[in-house]
Amino acid sequence: MRNLLTTVIIFWLCVSFFSVVAEKVDDHNKYVQHVEQGFAFMFQGHNQKAISEFEAALVLEPDHAEVLHYLGMAQAQEQFWNRAVESYQRSLALMPDNIEALYSLGVVYFKLDKWGDAVPVLQRVVELSPQHARGYEVLGKSLVKLRQYAEAVPILTKALELKPQAAGTYNELGTARLNLKEYTAAIENFKQALTYGPARYAEPHYGLGMAYLRLGDREKSRAEMQIYQQLQKEFAEYERLTRLTRAEPNNLEAWTGLATALMNQKNYGQAVQAFQRCIELAPNDATFHHGLSRAFMNLNYPKHAAQAARRAIQLRPNEAILYNTLGSTYAMQGDQKNALVAFQKAVELDTDQPYYHLNLSKLYQSLGNQKLAQEHYRAYEHFLSVQKSKQK
Repeated sequence: MRNLLTTVIIFWLCVSFFSVVAEKVDDHNKYVQHVEQGFAFMFQGHNQKAISEFEAALVLEPDHAEVLHYLGMAQAQEQFWNRAVESYQRSLALMPDNIEALYSLGVVYFKLDKWGDAVPVLQRVVELSPQHARGYEVLGKSLVKLRQYAEAVPILTKALELKPQAAGTYNELGTARLNLKEYTAAIENFKQALTYGPARYAEPHYGLGMAYLRLGDREKSRAEMQIYQQLQKEFAEYERLTRLTRAEPNNLEAWTGLATALMNQKNYGQAVQAFQRCIELAPNDATFHHGLSRAFMNLNYPKHAAQAARRAIQLRPNEAILYNTLGSTYAMQGDQKNALVAFQKAVELDTDQPYYHLNLSKLYQSLGNQKLAQEHYRAYEHFLSVQKSKQK
């Protein structure tokens, strides 16, 4: 009887042990599934779903530095800044010298305007990784925000050594030197920011305006400030229209304005999307097909541009500018025969437009027909002169 009781107890203990082991294995499998699903959602841009999956994983196994880091990244993508700080800090408590987690924490501190907190974190980044260009860049920007301009200059200079075409860094370096009264060097930095920056980049013009003003060149200062103010207005309008199209996705007027703003910014990729939305809302408006054609041309997609231009012509067959655009798309493809027909039609519909004659002149020049090339070039000069005299 005693042996039987002993056997039962041992059996019960074994069952309990294996049940616990099985439960732990099952929990770990669930953890892995949550992590994998979180990564999948994150890479698809579904950050809130990713957050839920990572949080579920961490409930099961809380001490995973990398998962905490990715949770913080997903939270930061959704601008849950304070939650991201907490996640990064938990990650760093487990892995204090994780360079990317340190950098991520520094960036979030910068976003929260906690520049004093960002500085030591980013200093640790560049200490651990002396070639970390982004670390130097955000560290330099933080020092500028703290008005520690002298300290910012060597940091931003190092950032540019590692990443020499960073327009924003040139602008920050110009700002630091402007405040250090190094006006000539600041001007050079602001000009470099414009060289490497996106089209319609406003901030360097403000810096140039201030630098010229302090050098006593009021004319150049005024010109730069006017450019800055105009670009600021354009950006404000772009922001307004972007918000409006999100709030009212079927507002054709808003989409039309946004497409125009994007073309002015030379943001042709997004302009294509805006014009396509306009076409969805108003498929028989030739203006939108023409705009789409111009956007595709600037992206160097002449076949797509030609298709859009032909559709515009179907809708509005007597519009000279549409044939001129179509001719340009054919010329880009080396199709001189069809380009010639299209440019001739543009001139036929609007003889007084100088640039239609200029396009024909260039095409005849490439075809070796010097007589017609010169004839249309003279027409270009004549009508351009007439056009300018009317504007006076």
